[in-house]
Amino acid sequence: MRLICGILHLDGNVATDETLNQMAAAMVAPGLTPMVTRQLHGSLGMGVVDFNGKAGGLANEGGWTLASDIRLNHSKEDPEQVLLSAFNKHGMDFPDHIDGDFAVALWRHERSELWLGRDFIGARPLTWTWQPGHWFAFASLPKGLHGAGLTTTTIDPIAIGCKTSQTYFSGSDSGFTQIAYLQAGHSLCVRQQSDSPPVPHRAYRPDPGRVGTWRGTQEQAASTLRQLIEEAVTTRLPSARPVACHLTGGLDSSTITVLAARNARENDKRVLALSLVTENAIGPEALDERPMIAAVLQQETNIDHLYVHDVLPMPGALSDPDWPDSEIGGADDKMLAAAANYGADRLLSGVGGDEGATYNGANLYAAIFKKGHILKLTRELVARAKSDGIPIHRAVRHRLLAPLLPHSLRNRLRGKPRALNNIRGTLRYLNTDIVESVTQRSFDSILQENTPNERVKAFADHHIPSRCTYYSIMAARHGLAISFPMLDRRVVDFILSLPLHMFLADGQSRQPFRRAMRGVLPERVRLAQHKVGIFDERFILYAEQRDTLLEQLEKIRRAPSELQQRIFDLEAIKEGLEQLPKPSEVRQLIRTTPGALVGGNPPWLPLFAVSCLRVAWQLSEPADQAH
Repeated sequence: MRLICGILHLDGNVATDETLNQMAAAMVAPGLTPMVTRQLHGSLGMGVVDFNGKAGGLANEGGWTLASDIRLNHSKEDPEQVLLSAFNKHGMDFPDHIDGDFAVALWRHERSELWLGRDFIGARPLTWTWQPGHWFAFASLPKGLHGAGLTTTTIDPIAIGCKTSQTYFSGSDSGFTQIAYLQAGHSLCVRQQSDSPPVPHRAYRPDPGRVGTWRGTQEQAASTLRQLIEEAVTTRLPSARPVACHLTGGLDSSTITVLAARNARENDKRVLALSLVTENAIGPEALDERPMIAAVLQQETNIDHLYVHDVLPMPGALSDPDWPDSEIGGADDKMLAAAANYGADRLLSGVGGDEGATYNGANLYAAIFKKGHILKLTRELVARAKSDGIPIHRAVRHRLLAPLLPHSLRNRLRGKPRALNNIRGTLRYLNTDIVESVTQRSFDSILQENTPNERVKAFADHHIPSRCTYYSIMAARHGLAISFPMLDRRVVDFILSLPLHMFLADGQSRQPFRRAMRGVLPERVRLAQHKVGIFDERFILYAEQRDTLLEQLEKIRRAPSELQQRIFDLEAIKEGLEQLPKPSEVRQLIRTTPGALVGGNPPWLPLFAVSCLRVAWQLSEPADQAH
C-alpha cells in the first residue's frame, strides 16, 4: 500500500522537504512507520509513503518523474514503464488504458507539466487543491492537504447534504470546499505557466451502444464469467504475504474468499476471512448470514476466520475527518486492524458485485418483457414461481405486472417513499434552503429500468468510487490496500456486454454468476436469495437508545452552530428519531420475510435521522479529531 503527495508552486517559490513531510505525516495514522521518499525539482516536490517497508513508487524515467500508487492486473512489466507507455500512446486518455488499481502523478520536466490519473473505478483515492497564484497540490487523502495547511477545512454544505442523504459523496466531492477528488477514470493536467483552473478530463467512457451486444448461450456466458472471476481474484493475491477477505455469506464475498483459499492451499498457505455480523441472529434461520458463512468455512479448511460484531455508532464517537459518519474503533476499523495483525498488506472486498458480476437490477422480468423475450419470460416465471414456492399467478403479479405500473402509482400502492424525497425520504432531514442544490448534485437512480445508460452510469458516474474511497480511507489507518475483484475491468466490460435476459436462468436472478459458481460455492450460498444484514440489528439497537439520541439532539438544538443550521432541519431529525419504536416495544420488530421490518415506517428512514445527528455532532468538533 502506498500514498502519494506533491506540490507545484505557481508563484516562483521552490518546493521543500518540510512541506512534503507535513503532507505525508498528515496521512499516516499514529503507530505506523512507513518509508517516505521525496524528490524536489525546483517548484515541484513529490513524495511517496510506502507501507511495505520499501522506498518504492517514486521514479525518474526519460525526462519524467513519477509518483505512483499502482497495482497492475495481468502484467509483469515494470509499472512505471506501463504508465509512461500508456501516456505516450493515449495522452490524456491514459487512465483508460492501464489495467489495475492506481492513483498516479507524472511530471514532464521539459514542459513543466503535471499530470494526475486515477483508475476507472476509483480503487485508489486521489485528491487535489488549486490555490490560484500560489500552488497546486495533490494527495491520496484529503488530510494530506488540509492536515499540512495547504488548504482550509471549510465544509461544503451541499457535499455534506448529498453524503448524508445518499450515504456516499457525489462526483468529485470531498466534503471540503477547496478539496476535490479526481474522479475515477479521469486525468488532469496542470501547467505551471497557466492561470486557468485545472479541468479534469474523463478518460473512461464506456459506450452505451455496446451494452447488451454479446451473443452466446447461458452456459457459454457462465464459463466465460467464471474464468474472468478466477483471474480477477488470482491477479490480486500477493506473492509472499497472506491475504484477508471480507466474508458476509453473500455471493460476491463468498466467491472471492473461496477462490483465494483454493489458490493459497496450492501454495500451503492460509487466508483470513473477516465477517461483520449481528451479535444475535435476527429473524428466521433461512435469512441469517451465519449458516452461509459456516458453509464456506466448512468447505474450505485453510481459512482462518474472525467474527466481528457491529459496534453501534453513536453521536460523539471518534470519526475520521475525511469521512463524516465513519467510526474509528468500529467494525470496519476492527476488521482492517485484524487484517494488518495477520500480516496481510491488502484486503479483498466484494464491493461492486450488485452492479456487475452478480448484477441485481430491479424488475428484470418486466425488462425482458419489454425486450420481447416472451418465451424466455414464460419459462423463467414458471421456474421462479417453483423456486419461490408460490402459485404462478402471484409470481406474474409480483415479478411482471407490478413493475410495469408507473413509478408513482407503484410506490403509492406499496406505501414506499423514494429515498431521495424531501417530504418522506432522506432529504426531509436537510434545511429546505439547500434541498434543491443537493438534489441537483445527487446521484440519479440506477438499476431500475436496466437501460444501457443506467448500466454504464453505475460504473462511470455513481456511488462505487466513493464507496471504494471510504474503504481506502479506513484501510490507510492500518497501512493496508483494498482491492475489488468484482470490479475488475475485464469483468465489468463483460457484464456490460451481456443482454438483460442473460441475468435470469434456472428460476433465479443474478445469473450467469450462479451457474458460473457451480463447484465453487456451497449450494446453500449459491442458491440463496435473501439474507438479513447488520441494519436490522442497528434499527433495534438504536430504538433501545431512542431516549439518549433525542437527548443528544436536544443539546444541539439548544445552541446550534450556523453550519449545523445551514445543512440540517433539526426539527425533522427529531421527528425521524421519534419514529424509532419505544425500547419496550422494539424486540417485537423482528423481520420474518424479506423486506421492511414491521412497525409502519421504513426502517432506513430513522436510521438516516441517526446518521444526520452523528454528522451534525461531528461538525461541532475539531476537524483533526482523528489524529
